[in-house]
Amino acid sequence: MSHNNSLRDEIRLQRQKMAGQPLKKKLEYYWSYYRTLVIILVLAACMLGSFLHSMLTRKETVLSVAYINAFPNIEDSHFMEGFDQYLKLNTKRQETCLDSSFYISETSDSPYTVSNRQRFIAMAAAHSFDVVVADEYYFTRYAKEGYFQDLRFLLSAEQLESLQDHLLYRDLPGDGTDSPVPVGINVSQACRIVETSSYPNTTAYYGIMADSEHTDNALSFLSYLNTSSTK
Repeated sequence: MSHNNSLRDEIRLQRQKMAGQPLKKKLEYYWSYYRTLVIILVLAACMLGSFLHSMLTRKETVLSVAYINAFPNIEDSHFMEGFDQYLKLNTKRQETCLDSSFYISETSDSPYTVSNRQRFIAMAAAHSFDVVVADEYYFTRYAKEGYFQDLRFLLSAEQLESLQDHLLYRDLPGDGTDSPVPVGINVSQACRIVETSSYPNTTAYYGIMADSEHTDNALSFLSYLNTSSTK
């Protein structure tokens, strides 16, 4: 009780000191007395505002694509804008993305190659990709490691039959069978691959990542690759 009384007395004393003082003096006093509290409140308000802005403007990524060893002939965001239109996406709330910057040499262990190899593996482990398009060497390598889905579970028998000459079969680790299954599709002659010269003079394969949660959009991207941009 005495503590409360002494606190009230202190507040009353401070008010008496300020009574009759000019406004500038009062402002200087209050700034000196409450400066730390004001700074804390301002910082807290800024952090809260930033958090709310981030939450309200954040878009849902509905498809993420990686190109490995593609020629740098396309501008990623521009290319995916065409896909957004093809998908009739609500771009205010959703987005798609393409990363075509992965260049991994099979004959070199240069820092650049090692960095890209490690970056791809880390992002794949973090479930950052739904679709991968890669040259035959690296697609086959990652297929052997179980990166891609068995396309039999995503495509109908009729679709698989129509693609029979373009399918890549590989054994999948841990699938309980000894038979190769379709994990990749040759897209070297797909319209948009050819138009952008993304994989000239090499075979390119398309695959859907084993942990993709956007398989419908991944299949739509395959259809998009087979449409011409001139139509």
